[in-house]
Amino acid sequence: MKRNSLGLYKILLVTLITSLSITGISFLDDKIRNIVMLVIGMIAYSIVGLLFSLRLISRKNAGKEAYIATFIILVILGYCVYSGIIKLQQWILSWPLYAKIIVPSAITCLILAIILLIVLKSRRSTKDDTKEDQNKGLWVYHI
Repeated sequence: MKRNSLGLYKILLVTLITSLSITGISFLDDKIRNIVMLVIGMIAYSIVGLLFSLRLISRKNAGKEAYIATFIILVILGYCVYSGIIKLQQWILSWPLYAKIIVPSAITCLILAIILLIVLKSRRSTKDDTKEDQNKGLWVYHI
């Protein structure tokens, strides 16, 4: 590819990044975007490194193009997830007030009940293990 062929990728990337308004406060949006772009960049770098190690990419320029393409794909996927979260939030906000109170309360109770069951089960299994160990020790003494 030509030297300026990556310019199209840059334009697409800038358009995608600047179209996101997360909090509405530009200072916070910039900080959040920087963190998100750092994470996406590290993931894209890892994917391209994996492609190099599998020998699916062999040239330096092919690696640059694969990195940019992977980065843009990850940004687009992130944008889709973000817009899905916003739509879910708007859907939940359209519920009546009683549903906004009952549903989170029920989910919280369900999560707490599951955690309680897991803790009780793990305590019972450790008690059973210690009883078996004690019984084995007594059995040896009775022989």
